[in-house]
Amino acid sequence: MKKAGILLVLFAVLLAGCNHPIGTNSNPKEALPSLITLTCNPNFITEACEDVKIEDPVEIGIVIEAINKAERISGSLDYSAEYKMILTDADGSLTKYDFSIGKDPKQSALLVNHEDTHVGYSVPIEDANRVRKLIQSHTDLHRRLQVTFGKSVYYINSTKNYTITERTEKT
Repeated sequence: MKKAGILLVLFAVLLAGCNHPIGTNSNPKEALPSLITLTCNPNFITEACEDVKIEDPVEIGIVIEAINKAERISGSLDYSAEYKMILTDADGSLTKYDFSIGKDPKQSALLVNHEDTHVGYSVPIEDANRVRKLIQSHTDLHRRLQVTFGKSVYYINSTKNYTITERTEKT
């Protein structure tokens, strides 16, 4: 009887070791969301903010890598979210986060999953800076307007005043 019990326990351990945890995928590229949206929180007014949509798989990979490297923060949270982040999977399912990143390259970012808003995660500075750069590249595109007159190309910056910031001649 003892041998049967030991064999049963060994079989259960072996079986448990062969199963993959829920939510993992043998091909990580398939697990990437198809869209990440960052929507500005209107109540967070310390800096100018613009909504961002990220659809490029390489850029999505940068954000997902930052999320995966985030470390749990101990203690209770008292925070204000800069963005509402939504990850949209290919099947349409959504994962929602509160996300605060700011502009300071010496600061980590804060990530809070909507499923458990009492637990926060700190995105390491290096990864936060990659995401900052990505957000900046998306918002800078919306701030510049290219106008062509004849052979001249003018770039108009729309941050505060509409001023010409560069001028180059077409060849």
